Amino acid sequence: MATEFEKQFVNNIKRAHVHVAWDGDDSSEVHVVIWPTWSGLSDFEKGFAEDIVSWGHTATAVDLYGVGNNPTELQAKADTMMALVANKESLIALQTSICEDIAEAHPNKKLVHVGFCLGGRLSLEAGLHIPTSQGAASFHGLMNFHRATSSVEINQKTKILIFNGYQDPMVDVESADKARAYFDEQGFDWQFIDFGQTKHSFMLPDANAPQEGHAFSAAANARARHALRFFLDEIAG
Repeated sequence: MATEFEKQFVNNIKRAHVHVAWDGDDSSEVHVVIWPTWSGLSDFEKGFAEDIVSWGHTATAVDLYGVGNNPTELQAKADTMMALVANKESLIALQTSICEDIAEAHPNKKLVHVGFCLGGRLSLEAGLHIPTSQGAASFHGLMNFHRATSSVEINQKTKILIFNGYQDPMVDVESADKARAYFDEQGFDWQFIDFGQTKHSFMLPDANAPQEGHAFSAAANARARHALRFFLDEIAG
């Protein structure tokens, strides 16, 4: 792992993941790992974890950057994101370490990754590369994720579900087509759902910059949640 990456994302980083448990007789076999946007862990991811748990599962909202390290300015968010994803091996090693900690806290669960924007990309990378993963769902995620290519590293048992805004300026037709072709060529069980008249950040209630290609969509939000719930139930068996 590169020295600068370790310094920024690994060494002396105190993470405070938010674990949410089902308050009922029995939870499902699914544990959902929620990867945040480029802003890091926020009330949005914590609230989404609560929603998932209300469906009968357990969930962890990942503290990606560590306590007190979330970037606040746009340039800082962009710089932090680029440093995080620049090196495939470093990124996957960090995600694997985080997931091992989560799996230790929630043994005998099927790990399913869910993420938003940057987190959507991270959910795909975790699902593709971490062999304990059973599923990955991306909401308005980036499609320039690091591919798993060799038979040794690829986790083909992961089911893939992607929710995409057709008007998302961050996911052009070419990158979407390449992602679909990759999943199909590798033999994945995959779904790619485009929402028409829908921009980036359509799941985020505070997103309101349509002129820049970012806007919340109540309709897409409701439809995506409904489809995710079915997806999780399917994996839970």
